[in-house]
Amino acid sequence: MALHRVPAIYRKEMLDLVRDRRTLISMVVVPIVAMPLLFFVIGRFVSSAEKRAGEEAAGIAVRGAESLPGLAEFLKQSGFETASQEDLRAAVRDKKIAAALEVAAREDGPPEIRIYSDNARQGSTLAARNVRRALDRFRDETVRGRLEALRVPAVVLRPFTVTEENVAPQRKMAGFFWGGMLGYIVVLLMFSGGMYPVIDMTAGEKERRTLEIFLASPAGRHEIVLGKLLAATTAVFVTALLSITSLVVAFRYSDFGRQGRQMKELAAQMPLDAPTVGLVLLALAPMAVMAASLMIAIALLAKSFKEAQSYLTPLVMAVVFPLVAGMLPGVELTPALALVPLFNVCQLIKQIFQGEFTALVFAITMAANILYAGIAFFAAVRMFSSERVLFRT
Repeated sequence: MALHRVPAIYRKEMLDLVRDRRTLISMVVVPIVAMPLLFFVIGRFVSSAEKRAGEEAAGIAVRGAESLPGLAEFLKQSGFETASQEDLRAAVRDKKIAAALEVAAREDGPPEIRIYSDNARQGSTLAARNVRRALDRFRDETVRGRLEALRVPAVVLRPFTVTEENVAPQRKMAGFFWGGMLGYIVVLLMFSGGMYPVIDMTAGEKERRTLEIFLASPAGRHEIVLGKLLAATTAVFVTALLSITSLVVAFRYSDFGRQGRQMKELAAQMPLDAPTVGLVLLALAPMAVMAASLMIAIALLAKSFKEAQSYLTPLVMAVVFPLVAGMLPGVELTPALALVPLFNVCQLIKQIFQGEFTALVFAITMAANILYAGIAFFAAVRMFSSERVLFRT
């Protein structure tokens, strides 16, 4: 195999990718434009929904508050707008009010308070939670007042306090949350983002009748496949990196409400130093080669662009399952699980960001993925060496 011909094939394929409008849109335009636009729309929707839910949660109906002196006034001081309704359940169900509170007197004990809410509505769920918190405060104040009247110290209500302390470093928390998510997104984008470039340089060449030019050139089949593989791997990496960069920027400048702000605080703790990023890229390299080789081998079976899409779409969908398994809580990368493709690199990226990966697991994962990439590469070469596949009509 004459490797000096591979750069020429690589340059030709990259030039074709840049010239092809569909491929350029899928590689560059969609990651750069679609991701920020999507996050902007979702952020506006979430913020608007959260604001509406907060405004809706202030309106509640109260019945029987006279059974508990001071309750109605306490609810008003807590920011609730109380109203009267004949049928509390119907009022909540018909969205006339967010939630309802009914105080039912009992002969054999203290009054019972019932809270009616519609858990299918965000505003109603928020109102019920706020009402419960307000009632807890009202109960504590009532008990404290009665104890003071009896000259009993209020400390008897709380003989001890309980506090929780998270000993995990911020880097570990950020790596746990963002590491698994980024690993899932990057690997998925390697397949979905690289699909159109691979189709263009395989089935697209068949459709345009330009594949014969390659076969008539002095380059051998291994050299042609290697050149196409390098171009496809470049496209896969470019798409993934652009998408991740766009994702980080979009999340940085989008507003997702209160929970989104907590996620931003975790994102600020993500370790993005050169050694960490270098290890992540090193871990992704065999996976990128495997993804490109596997898609080239499958796309070569097609005789048209449309047919290749129908072949590769199930592959992209099948990739989701091992990646989702890698995001499950409590799942850790062991030497045995390091042999599972896709799952292993997703878990390894999470552990790299957490700073908890071991040399053994890293070595097993890299060796396994290099082996899988080699098998996929030879499968692509075998497909490209078959005249029956290349000239399928």
